[in-house]
Amino acid sequence: MKKYLVLLLIAFVCFTSCEEDLIVYDTPNGFLQVAAETASVTENDPSDVVTTFLYGGSSNVSGITVNYTVTGDTSRFNLTPSTGSVEIPAGEFSASIVLTAIDNFASDGNEDVVITISDGSLPVGIGGEGNFSVSKTITIIDDDCPITINDWVGTYSVAEQFTAGVNSPLGLADFFGESYQLDAILAPGDTTGIKIAFSNSLGFNTYIADGTVMTFFTCSSTVGFDAGFPEVALFRVFEFETATYDEAGLSISAEGPLATFGPYIFTFTRM
Repeated sequence: MKKYLVLLLIAFVCFTSCEEDLIVYDTPNGFLQVAAETASVTENDPSDVVTTFLYGGSSNVSGITVNYTVTGDTSRFNLTPSTGSVEIPAGEFSASIVLTAIDNFASDGNEDVVITISDGSLPVGIGGEGNFSVSKTITIIDDDCPITINDWVGTYSVAEQFTAGVNSPLGLADFFGESYQLDAILAPGDTTGIKIAFSNSLGFNTYIADGTVMTFFTCSSTVGFDAGFPEVALFRVFEFETATYDEAGLSISAEGPLATFGPYIFTFTRM
């Protein structure tokens, strides 16, 4: 007899208290939610980040417009569509927007982009409660390593030579009876903090064109010339194969063939 009384008591407790844990949604017109709440993408990744809006309801007869807001630095990404609204077509239950990160070559840290449903015509969030799956955060991960660009402003010695072949170990300065020295300033108008501009020092021969702008690609410790391969000593365009910098030694080197005259290298070292 005691056994049956215990079973009845458990059933009574469950009917009177377990019901309080049940969640019942009363949203006859349905609700809108974001399919996922977080994502990340490295800024040089060509892959897109898709944000999907879901309609939770029994039927979508005439189509549903989802309005959304976006917070974040708009110079760091492109969004398609960018109108702030997207249509869930009639008969469908989802619609998506696409974020593409912009690779800006600037060391500006990670950026959070928050996409939030703002439509007032339907309840938002899971079950229309307005609490969960209302927004999605996409983190754009900065892939540019920091550099103290002001350290690179100053005067540079120029060492250059052929490294193999009949012209080695001489350089263009030896053949032409010239001497080279460069001055570097911050590149005018640069907002990225990774560019300097070279000019030939007063009293020295021309090694590269005055105003030549160089960009530091900081994570790979490489450099590039904004106008393409430079012409060296008014002689030939130097289509180097590698161009690197040494932050500790404040030096910049480029190496490769100089036309048909053999392997060649130049090194700029801040004095």
